[in-house]
Amino acid sequence: MPAKDPKPAAIYRQPTAEEAELYRSRAMLAVIRTSLAEREARLSELRAQINSIEGRYIRQVGVLYIQLDEWEERIAALHSPLQIPAGAEKLEPPPIEVAESEPDEAILDLKALFREVAKRIHPDFARDHHDERHRTHLMAQANDAFRRDDAAILQRMLNGYDPSTDSGDTPDIAAELARVVAQIDQAEKDVEFIDAELEAIAQSEMAQLKERITIAATRGRDLLAELAARVKGSIGIAMRRYELDLGRIRRKQPAFDPGPLLSAETAKPLTTKSHPHRR
Repeated sequence: MPAKDPKPAAIYRQPTAEEAELYRSRAMLAVIRTSLAEREARLSELRAQINSIEGRYIRQVGVLYIQLDEWEERIAALHSPLQIPAGAEKLEPPPIEVAESEPDEAILDLKALFREVAKRIHPDFARDHHDERHRTHLMAQANDAFRRDDAAILQRMLNGYDPSTDSGDTPDIAAELARVVAQIDQAEKDVEFIDAELEAIAQSEMAQLKERITIAATRGRDLLAELAARVKGSIGIAMRRYELDLGRIRRKQPAFDPGPLLSAETAKPLTTKSHPHRR
């Protein structure tokens, strides 16, 4: 039986140097964008945690500090009251001119920027399922940035995403490579920017308070409740001090008047005859 002829080998075209560099650059861009998306998710989660801690702190402790400041101001007013000269007319504050409300230019710019980003990344323009998922993720980021009035994020998204790369056309290799390299550069800058934001938040007072709250919770303690109790104690002390100082001021005697004593000294002294003798 004659042997079967082997299958003819497939013709393989060796990519050019520019094509190979383009493939490597696209792979690098995908890795950087994945890292960027992870950092953005981490930043969003950290911001949510910090906002939650800040809200709890304001509700449990911050309002108490406001009350303490009010009592301290009352105590200070007892010892240095404002003296208004007699007959002085009360100065009325100048009337406030209310200008007709005009749209804020910053808000208009933000909306225009968001619309421009949405036109470029909207999922309705996706070529396939993978592209649709990618665009949906970008739209979620754009919506979040718009809610936070974060024009910088929107501008970076506008600079860092070029829909022409997903158009299905076959652009010039050199031009395509230049676009991908520019996107890599922008994505790397975005990574650096977000890393700086993460570091700044990690060093903030609220982040340090969050860490202290977490450590205290592992030991069965409620740090915010403890702080609130301390401030309440300080408020009680301030209230008592105010009552004592107010009582002292109300019991204050009028200034000493030497007039009666001076008039008595100038009066005619009594003679011995004017006193009855004791028997």
